[in-house]
Amino acid sequence: MLAIENVHDLEIARVASEQGSFSGAARVLGITQPAVSQAVARLERQLGVSLFDRQESGHEAFLTDAGAVLLAHAITALDELHEAVEDLEELGGGRPIVVGMPSAFARHYFSQGLERLTSAQHGHPVEIVLHDSEHLGEELRKRRVDVGMLASSDRGITQPHATFTRVASHPLMLAVRQADQPENGALSVLRLAEHHVPVIAFAGDRFLRTALDQYLGHKGAQLNVVAETDQLDMFCQLVLAGMGVGLSSSLVLDGAPDGISLAKASDDDLPALNAFVFEDAVRARGPEREALVSIRRQLFAAVRTREERA
Repeated sequence: MLAIENVHDLEIARVASEQGSFSGAARVLGITQPAVSQAVARLERQLGVSLFDRQESGHEAFLTDAGAVLLAHAITALDELHEAVEDLEELGGGRPIVVGMPSAFARHYFSQGLERLTSAQHGHPVEIVLHDSEHLGEELRKRRVDVGMLASSDRGITQPHATFTRVASHPLMLAVRQADQPENGALSVLRLAEHHVPVIAFAGDRFLRTALDQYLGHKGAQLNVVAETDQLDMFCQLVLAGMGVGLSSSLVLDGAPDGISLAKASDDDLPALNAFVFEDAVRARGPEREALVSIRRQLFAAVRTREERA
């Protein structure tokens, strides 16, 4: 009889199918790509079938027919299992309040650490999860995260059973070597695209890149992205090495390291990274209400303090 030994391997396979690649799943889950590959390989050994068709480039992975059959059943089973665990935890009064945010927000708004959020709030334990905004939105939809922050290129977000408050907006910034600093302190992203200037992209929340690509696409232009990284040190090293012009939001580029100058994007109507405080509106009416109100106040205060300091 076929048996799956580790439910977590199924969860990893599920995310890999949603992302279309093992590297994408690793980024969303906060684990390494080899860990994703090992989890999928364990499932394939246990079931005796191939679940993913790995592309030769190594960057994409698509479900086989067997994988599609497994995931069609597994998605429902995993959702029901998560709900069962949550119901049991609530029955025993032990379910923690889950606070979520992208790691870039944690660094930017809570540079002194997240300890003030992790301490018990009104008797409720608190758990912090750091995920990209796309994943957090999905977790909120599935009611697995209660309160926190996420980013979007939209100026407003709507989702059933949740409330969102826009608290800040971070425009696109360009990083150049100091020797290449523009005289007026600004650069046109559209002009960079039209002249095929090499660009180093910061791969944080990808929605901003998607929105920027759509903006440029309407104007018949496309960025010449020669490198992409989610490591700020590597991003700066590539810019300093003259590989290209760095592109990210002011959330990431909130200070220029030695040898690098920051330039504003001079284009009109460019998409920006908007920061939102969110909460599960259903939980906010329950026994956790006071705790959630307290955490939201701390999130608002952290943003206000950071913006005043800037």
